[in-house]
Formats: sequence, structure tokens, C-alpha cells
Amino acid sequence: MSRLARLGLPIAAIAGVFALAACEPTQPVSPDDHGFIPGGDYVLVGMDGAAVPLRDVTLRVEETRISGKGPCNGYSAQNQAELPAVALSPIVSTKAACKNLELENRFLSVLQSATEMEFYGGVLKVKSPSTWLIFERGVRASSAVTALDTVRGTQ
Repeated sequence: MSRLARLGLPIAAIAGVFALAACEPTQPVSPDDHGFIPGGDYVLVGMDGAAVPLRDVTLRVEETRISGKGPCNGYSAQNQAELPAVALSPIVSTKAACKNLELENRFLSVLQSATEMEFYGGVLKVKSPSTWLIFERGVRASSAVTALDTVRGTQ
């Protein structure tokens, strides 16, 4: 066996160790760490301990601002606290009327009184003194009913 062939195996083993070490995470993420709130778009899936009827209420989380659309109107507010804490300036919204205005008004009322956010397991929870708003990542559902929705509704 040549001298070069004898060096190949140890060199390959060392290269493998370095490759595996590069894959190791540099900062372990604790499953109990609720302080990080990812920015982006979310859709409301639960309020007042129940599922919402449609996926037509959104929330966009930014560093110092929140905004979104309800079933009827767009809204926005400044967050005057550092996330995950929430202290919203008065929410500004458009004033269009629609059939889901009651749901939208309840949502905006709960959001206005929010005190903190929590992100865990892909779910964003916005806590107010009276209840939680539950969001998942996503965008507003289309208002049109699809054929698949029609079939699901009859089962």
C-alpha cells in the first residue's frame, strides 16, 4: 500500500468530523423561549375560546407596528412597547360596513386591550385581560367559496 493511500483514510475521517461540526447549531433554541415574536403575516383562527368562522382577519407584526385587515376594514396601530410586550396606540381603521362588523369590532376591542404576544409551535397568541387571540401564519382567505369548501360543508 502506498504512503499516499495510507494517509487517505485518516484525512477523510478528519474531513468528516469537520463537516459534522459545521452542522451543529451555534445557539441552541429552547422550546420554552417565548420571547421571540417572528414578524410577518398571520391569520386569526381563534378568539374568545372558539374557532372563528372564516379566515378573513389578518395581522401583520412589525417591530413597532401592527396592521391588518378585518372582514370589513383595514387597521393599524403603533406598538409602544418592546415585543413580546404590547401597548398599542389607538387603533386606526377604515369605516366600511359589512355583515361581519360585529366580529370585527370584537376583534379590534380585544386587540386594543392586548398586553403581550407569545409565539410557540407556529402559533401566535395575543393576550388581553379578557381573552386570547390565536393566529397562524398565513394570509386572508378568499371570500369566494370553492368547490372543495362546498363539498366539505356537506359532510
